[in-house]
Amino acid sequence: MKNLRKIIALFAFIFIAGIFVTVITINTSLHKKATPIETVEIQKDSLTLYKVEKKTV
Repeated sequence: MKNLRKIIALFAFIFIAGIFVTVITINTSLHKKATPIETVEIQKDSLTLYKVEKKTV
């Protein structure tokens, strides 16, 4: 009977330690700073603009 209690206590300790480690891991991953997204400016092609201007004139 003493061995059964030791085994149950060991599994309970492992279970609680696993929950503790999981919670700490999730919290650290949620509190990371998000990397800023770089914006890219879109520019029109000058050759196509020149062709459009040439057609309208």
